[in-house]
Amino acid sequence: MTGPQTHDAPKAREITKADVDRFLFSKHLTNCAVCGRFRSKCDLDVHTLSCQRGSTADCSASSTLNVLIIVCQNCGAIEFHDRSVIAKWLENQRVTQVV
Repeated sequence: MTGPQTHDAPKAREITKADVDRFLFSKHLTNCAVCGRFRSKCDLDVHTLSCQRGSTADCSASSTLNVLIIVCQNCGAIEFHDRSVIAKWLENQRVTQVV
């Protein structure tokens, strides 16, 4: 085990471009906020970035922040989304439906 895990943290798995598309469309984020171009499966790039925050007076322990960077291929605008929020949403979509 690499470190303590919380019960709230969803299982780490790769988030695909298709997953990001589903998340954005479910939240009605269908246009680029800068150029207004309608998003489709072919006009955004998705990248992952992990940053280590150091300890400060406000934050006693260091933590890792995982974000997805979404880049509009039309105008180059960059959006940042918390990877854990998208992962949790994806996990909730997998809930088995009661028949």
